[in-house]
Amino acid sequence: MGGYGSVGTVAAVSWLNENTLTWDHTWQNTHFLNVLAGYTTQFSKDESAVASSQKFPNDLTTYNNLSYAGSAVLSLSDAHQSTLNSFLARVNYSYLHKYNITLSERADGSSRLGANNKWGYFPSIGISWNINKEDFFQRFDRYISNLKLRVTAGKTGNSEVPPYSSLAALAPTNYYFNNTLVTGIAPVQLANPDLKWETTSQYNAGVDLGLFNNRINVTFDAYYKKTTDLLLYVPFPLYTGYASQLENVGSVENKGFELGLSTENIKSQDFTWRSTFLIAANRNKVLNLGESSSFFPIAPTGQVSPVIVQVGLPVGTFWGYSTNGLLTAEDLTKGVPVLAGVSQQVGDTKYIDNTGDGFITTADKHNLGSAQPTFTASFSNNVSWKHFDLSFFIQGSFGNKLFNLLQQKLEIPTISLNASAALLNRYSTTNPNGTIARATNSPVPQVTDRYIEDGSYAKLKNITLGYNFPATISSKVRAKQLRVYVSAQNLITLTHYTGYNPEVNFYDNDNTKQGIDYGIYPATRTFLAGVNITF
Repeated sequence: MGGYGSVGTVAAVSWLNENTLTWDHTWQNTHFLNVLAGYTTQFSKDESAVASSQKFPNDLTTYNNLSYAGSAVLSLSDAHQSTLNSFLARVNYSYLHKYNITLSERADGSSRLGANNKWGYFPSIGISWNINKEDFFQRFDRYISNLKLRVTAGKTGNSEVPPYSSLAALAPTNYYFNNTLVTGIAPVQLANPDLKWETTSQYNAGVDLGLFNNRINVTFDAYYKKTTDLLLYVPFPLYTGYASQLENVGSVENKGFELGLSTENIKSQDFTWRSTFLIAANRNKVLNLGESSSFFPIAPTGQVSPVIVQVGLPVGTFWGYSTNGLLTAEDLTKGVPVLAGVSQQVGDTKYIDNTGDGFITTADKHNLGSAQPTFTASFSNNVSWKHFDLSFFIQGSFGNKLFNLLQQKLEIPTISLNASAALLNRYSTTNPNGTIARATNSPVPQVTDRYIEDGSYAKLKNITLGYNFPATISSKVRAKQLRVYVSAQNLITLTHYTGYNPEVNFYDNDNTKQGIDYGIYPATRTFLAGVNITF
């Protein structure tokens, strides 16, 4: 007998109420003023319950008869709720639509943060100059149809942490006392009444340029962002009884640029072709971590991340060992450095001694690359010819690394989990030329350069071909418009990455797991056909 059955329910409710007042006024068609004030409130609540059993005599009833099992499993239930209240105000002023200024202020209060710091205040200012409206610029109208300079500065906040993160928490724990299963209560989370908003200050300068009656449009932005009071799970020493605590720790900067180019390549009575190209580059660096210079983030579940958060390095930096194939008998005879405290044998992974001290220790771990891409880009096109239309969208990320966690797990030889076919080429006495480390009965996975791969990719994300029927045909079904189309998503992906999907973009609350491929959601190639009817 065996097997495990489980059934559960999740109920979630979320509502948002927004209230705004706007006042517009114009003086002598010269001064233009717009004032907005508002209040918003948002409430979220979720409840879940799961019942489970194990040791079924057969699988005929699956999870529909849990009492059929030989052994019950403790039921689980959970509930959360949170509230976000906001006051906001904005003033727009323009003089002759040449000189424009926008002032705004937000006050946000989140129930998820500490009792001493639930409210955060986030002002911003934006200034722009429409140069093409100046009298001296009229001589360039033939070539330059739009020219605008922009400068902005402001603050934004982040409170997206689990509800009750600032409160002390207790959880049930089960143990045996006098041969009886007893349920007790133990503390699992420390209170942090000073937990506050993570704040990002951003400065941006940009230019909008339109050429030849706006058939060519260029947008360029350069920015600098500094995030302070980062919401991070800081690891605690094990003797404290706690794995980690959510704190406001340190600061990180982002700086870069974004360039957009939109063109109307062809415009005629029967044929049009428009294109949009976007490219962006961002450089990220940890500036400060308070009392610590580095640490390995820990998720609320206690799982240690394979990335390191270290001053001077970008967020999402992988930290581990470099390797050089497998150990040979000659290596062991010559005394090649092996893992300290471990009896390594022929066929085990050969680690590189970066410190040169003759031993492989945690001091030999180093920067194996970052999940931050060198640049990202996208290219979209819309083409129409008579009644036909074609659109496609290509996107890509270049220069980033990915940690193939799924492959690492599949290369651990166990009898309880699926294994990768790569293990067929593991080292053994019958396969001395194998390239995978030998099988052991107590494998300890290490973060090594074997699982850090180039995550660059280019993907045909979407392509759609449609046909709009002439009015003489659509009118027969009393429709204003009748269109049929076929579409495909994730049609082509070009990459050297060996995992399921290089488009890994796992960003948790503190950005500590970005670039880690859990292999959970591979990209799905989808084909669609449809009809659009407008009456």
